[in-house]
Amino acid sequence: MAPRDRLLRVTDDLVWWPQTPSVDEGKVAVVTVSYNTRELTAFLLWSLRTIVNWPKLEIVVVDNGSRDGSAQFLAEAASRGVCTLIANDGNRQHGPGLNQGISHLAARPGSHPEWIWVLDSDVVATRPDVLSAAFGTAREHSAALVGEPQNDQWHPDGRFGLFSLLIDPAMVWREGVGPFTDDGDPAFDLLTSAARQGIPMMPFPFTADGHVIHRGRGTLAAVHAAEERDHPLYTWAETHHDAHYAEVPGADERYRTLLQRFRDQPHVV
Repeated sequence: MAPRDRLLRVTDDLVWWPQTPSVDEGKVAVVTVSYNTRELTAFLLWSLRTIVNWPKLEIVVVDNGSRDGSAQFLAEAASRGVCTLIANDGNRQHGPGLNQGISHLAARPGSHPEWIWVLDSDVVATRPDVLSAAFGTAREHSAALVGEPQNDQWHPDGRFGLFSLLIDPAMVWREGVGPFTDDGDPAFDLLTSAARQGIPMMPFPFTADGHVIHRGRGTLAAVHAAEERDHPLYTWAETHHDAHYAEVPGADERYRTLLQRFRDQPHVV
């Protein structure tokens, strides 16, 4: 069993960021949600621990009651200090899972991270300078939200994709802006309310410049593979489970090369 401070169970209660937090300058907390994506989540953790060059990096994983071995793997990873695990008994969906992870960071005593990096579990970090480059953009423009515009038929306004979103919680994680929701577009309310309140946002080419690779539809692929017919997205998953790699040329080949490297070094996580 993992140490108590590494394996957590929390309630649905939402906790906003303290108004005057003690900030650990330069510290970044990754928050990601796992659901039956064991290898994908392990691949993400591996990339964060072996590729990203950032000394003050912590990782919080919320597992939504996975039944594919993810929960056991993450408990072991937490026991070795790779991440902090928040283990749910059932699937609370992506948005509420993110709320849990950020609320845990907001509620704990002591110093708080300066930034939170929200990542999908089917993302892999590919460049050591991803955070230094993204922070350079944030600081140059005094931005509190840094993400990549997601242009498709469902997002004609080019709002930021949730797969890689850097947020300043002191400005964003407060009443009137957050939280994430439990529908098919968990970041919609947060991003639109932040825009209404004039919170500064800046685009950053996370995938376009190869800082990360987003497989895309990782959870849908897991739902489809498990034939999880009681899942609310099962019908959608039947025809939308193939990877899209954000349609970045060459990203699929680079992803497969890194995946093989990860599979050759499973001991890292």
